[in-house]
Amino acid sequence: MFSIIIANYNGGRYLQDCLDSVLNSNYASYELIVVDDASTDDSVSIIRNYINQNKDKKIRLIKNKKNLGAAQSRNVAIQKAKGDVIVFLDNDTQVDPFWLVGLEEALKDPEVGAAQSLLIDYENRNLIQMAGGKLIPHTHWVLPLHHKDSYKKVRKVLDFYEIIAISAALAVKKEAIEIVEGFDEKEAVTTEDIDFSMKIWISGYRVVLAKNSIVYHYTKKPLERSYIKKIENIYFHLAKNSFRSIIKNYELVYVFKYLPFSLAINLGRGFAFLIFRKDLSALKGSLKAIIWNIRNFADTLDERKHINGSRKKNWSYIYKHAMTSESLINIYLNYFRN
Repeated sequence: MFSIIIANYNGGRYLQDCLDSVLNSNYASYELIVVDDASTDDSVSIIRNYINQNKDKKIRLIKNKKNLGAAQSRNVAIQKAKGDVIVFLDNDTQVDPFWLVGLEEALKDPEVGAAQSLLIDYENRNLIQMAGGKLIPHTHWVLPLHHKDSYKKVRKVLDFYEIIAISAALAVKKEAIEIVEGFDEKEAVTTEDIDFSMKIWISGYRVVLAKNSIVYHYTKKPLERSYIKKIENIYFHLAKNSFRSIIKNYELVYVFKYLPFSLAINLGRGFAFLIFRKDLSALKGSLKAIIWNIRNFADTLDERKHINGSRKKNWSYIYKHAMTSESLINIYLNYFRN
């Protein structure tokens, strides 16, 4: 059975489309758990209306008493889930009726621990948002595959790519989640799902694209995300999680190799924004991230000990299957210059 988990914070304007599409899934065996993360909009009343109107469906609401963030909200729901496969779904999505069939297809391989749906832009439904991605080792961020490609042009060449997945529409075997112990609650938001995906690779499972599972996902500007109060927070979480994930997840020699790159990239961006844009937000966010990591260093080392204690795949294997070998210059020129 699939347990579909939607972590929601002030997503009332998206919920109706999302829930309607999930309840129209052409798949018999699933339950739906919506975790409301202390929303201040009409989210809870919307969810309760769906529960009352769909008593034959397995819909449950979990209400957090305070805002916990996406990672902890998902972990709370995992403990309540009954399925042997957990599907994480963002609230700003609309699923194809056969999306669960496509996820089931991708998970049949016993070596596969997780599969991400093909994400297509909600408003332009011929535009691929992301077909999974490859990890940039210098930052522990992800380089999206087929970003902004025409779905009609590439659909025939799509495959069950080995990827780093994001949690907008991600199915994970319960046994894999138990090994990696869920999401890192200290990473909280922004790139916590990239860390989660990397830990699944380390645990010995493969992560793939479910090429026949289609999910339409809104493309949001940073400040449109409900958990972002100011732009500085984005740079804080990007840098914080980059430093922590590299320290936790990399073999020691690669921590020393790549952590200086991450520090230089995050601080360099901060100084560049200050000089050329007269904008302090990126620099302040990155400096706060360094301070946060110093204060939480003992906890990061504890996490590192646990992750490496259960490591089944080494750096060379994961680098070959889930990371990009492109140089930083090429990555910048090809993906970020514009």
